[in-house]
Amino acid sequence: MSRVFTVGFFTFRELIRSKMLFVWLISVVVLCGLAFLLSILSYGDILNIFMDLGLVGMEVSGLMVLILSLAVTYTTEMDQKAIYLHLSKPLTRGEYLLGRIFGFYLVVLLVVLGMGLVVVGLVIFAGGGQVPTFFYDCVLFLLLEMFLLTVLGLTFQMIATSMVGVVIYTFFTIFLGHLIGEIQWLLGKQLAPMINFALQVIYYCLPNMDVFNLKDRIYDPTLVLGAAQWQEVLLYTFAYSFLVFLIGWINLEKREFV
Repeated sequence: MSRVFTVGFFTFRELIRSKMLFVWLISVVVLCGLAFLLSILSYGDILNIFMDLGLVGMEVSGLMVLILSLAVTYTTEMDQKAIYLHLSKPLTRGEYLLGRIFGFYLVVLLVVLGMGLVVVGLVIFAGGGQVPTFFYDCVLFLLLEMFLLTVLGLTFQMIATSMVGVVIYTFFTIFLGHLIGEIQWLLGKQLAPMINFALQVIYYCLPNMDVFNLKDRIYDPTLVLGAAQWQEVLLYTFAYSFLVFLIGWINLEKREFV
């Protein structure tokens, strides 16, 4: 396990040196500025709207840093063969992949939590408001979502044959994952058998992002979040991540770097 952590911390330092945090700082300024502007121009409680937009900004900034990190590291690891430096050591390919996931997630965790602190700080100290009860649960749900997407992105990096492929696979999988509700609605309609079968394949293969979408119900008075809901989310996150990790591990074992 120490080898996994070594790869993870090396990956973390590599991403920090690639100026990923500058992307986060720029995104914080832009997204917080847009959130504040939109909250002023919208009807309703300004602080509540800002809090909602802040949660969206946290998700967007995390996804932005994740996708850009996948693109940057594919060039160094795969195209420039830096992966040889890792695999030439007493390190299995499974440990390498797990360490990369750990390092990537540390960076995404830093970005999401950092922006979360900015949002909470602006609400409490600048706006004089109170943080909603379920805000912290929304953040935890978002962190679980980022973990699943980190595993998914690294698996695509092991499968894809180009940097563009990694970005496209990751982006469209995330995009379609947020449309799972619409796909489920279509499955309830009378469709041609082939279309119905294709939609079922997409429904069961894509990550269900609706599972983590708590932010849309943060002010819902009927929302109940107990042990059963947490168990469902945690089970889905780690079961799906484990299956995706196995796919990436198997593909990495078979991949030849020439």
